[in-house]
Amino acid sequence: MATDADDRKTFRRILIVEDVKSISNFICRQIESKLGMETVSASSFAETKEILTAETDFFISLLDLNLPDAPDGEIVDYVLSKKIPSVVLTATFDEKVREDILNKNVIDYMIKDGLQSLKHINDLIRRIYRNQYIKVLVVDDSRGFRNYYRKLLTTHKFNVVEAEDGIMALATIDKNPDTRMVITDYNMPKMDGFELVSRLRKKYDKNELAIIGISAQGGGLLSAKFLKSGANDFLTKPFEREEFYARVSQNIEVLEYISELKETATRDPLTKLYNRRYYFEKGDQMFTEYRKKNRPVAVGMVDIDFFKKINDTLGHDAGDNVLKFMSGVLTQAFDKPHIVARFGGEEFCILVCGLDDDKVYEKFENLRVKIENSEIVYHDQVIRMTVSVGIANQPRDTMETMINRADQLLYSAKDEGRNRVVSE
Repeated sequence: MATDADDRKTFRRILIVEDVKSISNFICRQIESKLGMETVSASSFAETKEILTAETDFFISLLDLNLPDAPDGEIVDYVLSKKIPSVVLTATFDEKVREDILNKNVIDYMIKDGLQSLKHINDLIRRIYRNQYIKVLVVDDSRGFRNYYRKLLTTHKFNVVEAEDGIMALATIDKNPDTRMVITDYNMPKMDGFELVSRLRKKYDKNELAIIGISAQGGGLLSAKFLKSGANDFLTKPFEREEFYARVSQNIEVLEYISELKETATRDPLTKLYNRRYYFEKGDQMFTEYRKKNRPVAVGMVDIDFFKKINDTLGHDAGDNVLKFMSGVLTQAFDKPHIVARFGGEEFCILVCGLDDDKVYEKFENLRVKIENSEIVYHDQVIRMTVSVGIANQPRDTMETMINRADQLLYSAKDEGRNRVVSE
């Protein structure tokens, strides 16, 4: 039985078949240094057969179309028969070559016209790797078209769900809230593509969910109407495979870029915990929500004891390692729905939602004990530390007043000798 570790290894191994050694070496170096993936290389059809007789667990293969012992692309059919997704590399290109390659249902093809073009291989592999974690909803009343879109998307390793009309699409996305893209036809029974887009936009903005409209009707007017309804993009049937993949990838990458910007704005760069800004924005919402439902909410302030001494004696790099360690321990102890934030320096604030007083105290006491019994090895030096904790768990009107109270209790813990939890 395959383990998670085996799966991760498979997902990070690339087979490269290329008879020109300089090109093969360049591609291997690029993939290993830029992507951190393992490469296995072969320079001939015969050598590839030897490798794949022993193992076939590869995430993707990069295949030279014309090898000395397989001049007519035989390598592509052979590797695809082993269920290994493939990208074809070719030095010559014309419409017949393109058609023959695409008919084999490969991921893509690339023209070897210089080292710069080969650098794009990294971008493609990175994109395909990320696609495994992206869900796309395909909406079309034609089973044939749904199957076609599914085939295109799964070739690029997207996760695909389907719906045959707009009403079913709304129900499907409710069951799959992690959907990042919707590809929808215009002319469907019960609810057409325009109304579906409008309904989706009432719940999801363009930064959360990308929508691509598709139709064989209407030309430019239909495209404009789709975009005005809230779609991110539009494709006219029939379309080329390359155009489909380009539109899908571009829209997904815009979502990812916006998500990364939001993440950067809400995270502390060192510990990757939430920052004060996010804590107050999201924390206020959750505080209000839990209070309205008459559910318990507590705030814990955690401070590393004598942190300045660590910085002064071992240096700021050692201090940074301690803060990163704290981030890991806190994240493990307080997962969702709780919110953990770095408030600055060596101080952390946790909004604990839905736990009664005894459970809250127990979680922080277990945290304190775990940190006291832990060791951090830094440059052959062992760092030990303790924390002081203040917990505000009595109902108050605002989260800010609870933070202030937790801060007061934290200082009480310090005054009482540190390495302790003080609760109301």
